Amino acid sequence: MKTELIVAGLVAILGIPGLWLSTVRDPAPLAETVFIAADTIAYRPIGNFHQNGKSAVPPEQQRVVAAFEIMKHQVSGAEYAACVTAGACKKASRSPAEDSQAQTHVSWHDATAYAQWYSKVTKASWRLPDEAEWQLAAAEVFGDEAVETENGDPAQRWLQQYARGVTLRGLPGPTQAPRSDPGTNSNGLTGLGGNIWEWTSGCMQNGEVKETGDLILGDPYCSARIAGGRHRAVVIDFIRDASVGGCAAGLPPDYLGFRLVKGS
Repeated sequence: MKTELIVAGLVAILGIPGLWLSTVRDPAPLAETVFIAADTIAYRPIGNFHQNGKSAVPPEQQRVVAAFEIMKHQVSGAEYAACVTAGACKKASRSPAEDSQAQTHVSWHDATAYAQWYSKVTKASWRLPDEAEWQLAAAEVFGDEAVETENGDPAQRWLQQYARGVTLRGLPGPTQAPRSDPGTNSNGLTGLGGNIWEWTSGCMQNGEVKETGDLILGDPYCSARIAGGRHRAVVIDFIRDASVGGCAAGLPPDYLGFRLVKGS
């Protein structure tokens, strides 16, 4: 407030047009967020799981997700460009046609760098959602591509999961350009359901499925991160365009973008 009064005084005394706007313009306006109430979801980890030495699909487990705030919109080209201009983010491999459109062609590291910069300039804590938070926020848009089957052949299971991903996706491959869904889901989030997948902080998981259905989780493989969209995908963290390679598991996403959660 003191700074604003000083600047206002200079404007009045010196009569410099435009000084107010050029001095106090916010370089990163606070994003509009949506509050997601705490809930319990049917959560299924994604990665490599085995049972009796054979590839297996982990069963769904009930998982409690605490309440959180998440950006209503995906981070736009203009918002990401501000981070690049500040020297805190690397330039994306492709910029959207319009600044207001979602920024794509960014890696997990790019998205994390933006979260760190945005936290600093807004003086609030921002981060990527974990995969359970993303699932809860996505609501009806979330699709589980896992296939429950007694077939012990991992190749056949992979083919069935691939086919399930295509069904959820509604398209056999990427469309001409990144496209956010212009509508909102039941939680009020925009952009979901288009052909832009969103980075999460989730890691590819490894583990064993016991005869009882219980899971014994091994160390996660965090060089591969979970991207949420019309199905989930596991993408190497430095990849910016998984449609041409770099998808560690599942059907590759068309385009990679992101949105952030507010709070630690």
